[in-house]
Amino acid sequence: MPMSEAQQELTDRTRALLADEADLTEKAMFGSHAFLLDDRIVVAVMRDAQLLVRVSIEDAATLTLEAGAAPAVMGPNRREMGPGWLLVTPDTLADDERLLFWIDAAREFNRFDR
Repeated sequence: MPMSEAQQELTDRTRALLADEADLTEKAMFGSHAFLLDDRIVVAVMRDAQLLVRVSIEDAATLTLEAGAAPAVMGPNRREMGPGWLLVTPDTLADDERLLFWIDAAREFNRFDR
């Protein structure tokens, strides 16, 4: 399925902010466009242009207090993905500073949770 205009725009912005990562790979996954570092999902841009972010369980508790962030749920049954997976709404990602905030939170977890 082709990307929506909003999903494509957020994907392009995310790619630009991750351009300095030597080990960056991208994959289409379950209707999203995922960005991986060391073969691990860091963030993914969902069809509805929400950003799926992976952070530590400890950080997730604090980050869910940020505007537009909530525990990630998937599918028609709205099944929770588990601790550390968050969805961030598109309207809270309107500028690159806020998008980079979420990307950096995910990169930090990806680098230190080994």
